[in-house]
Amino acid sequence: MLLRSGKIKQQIAKCYKCNEFYGNKKYRYKCSGCHGAVLKSSYPWRNEEFRNDVNEWAQAKIQISNTCGGLRTLKQLVKNTYNGTWSKELRVRACKGLITKLQQHYKEHGIEFYISAKDGEELLRRTGQEFPEKFHIICPLVLDWWNMKNYNYNGSEMCYYGRFGDEMTFCEKIKSIPPPPPNKCMI
Repeated sequence: MLLRSGKIKQQIAKCYKCNEFYGNKKYRYKCSGCHGAVLKSSYPWRNEEFRNDVNEWAQAKIQISNTCGGLRTLKQLVKNTYNGTWSKELRVRACKGLITKLQQHYKEHGIEFYISAKDGEELLRRTGQEFPEKFHIICPLVLDWWNMKNYNYNGSEMCYYGRFGDEMTFCEKIKSIPPPPPNKCMI
C-alpha cells in the first residue's frame, strides 16, 4: 500500500486458513486461533448449530412467560406509568414492584419471568414516553441479551445489558446452555 509520504507499506493479510481475523508473521500468517495459541473450538458460539440451540432454548423460556400473560401486564404498566404524568420515583417504584410480584408469582409455579430482545425494544421505544431510567427496568428482563444487537437499542443499553453487542464477548461468555443470565438492574 502506498502511503502519502511515498513509502510503501505491506498490507496486513487476513488469516489464510479462516479468513476471519488478521494473520501474524509470527504465526506463519495465521491468526492466533488457527495457529493454536487460542483454540477456536473452546468457543462453541462460533458454531451455527450451537447458536441456534441457544436461541431455541431462550425462545422456549420466553414463550412460557408470554403465554401466561406477564408480558401483556408489563406492557400495560409501562404504558400507564410512562405517560408523562408520574414522577420518577413513582414510576420506578411501581414498575419494580410489579416486576417483583410477577417474578414471585412465576417462581411459585417453577417458571422464571423473562422477555425477548424484540419485546424489550418494543417496551422501550414504542410503549409510553422515553425516560432515562426506563431501560434499567426493562433490559434486565431480556433473556436473549445476545440478540439485542439486532434491534434498536442505544449505546448505554448495549453497554450495561447487551455486553456491548460484541461477538468476541459472546464467544467468551456463552459456552453452554443455559447461557449466563442477563445483567442485574442498576437502579
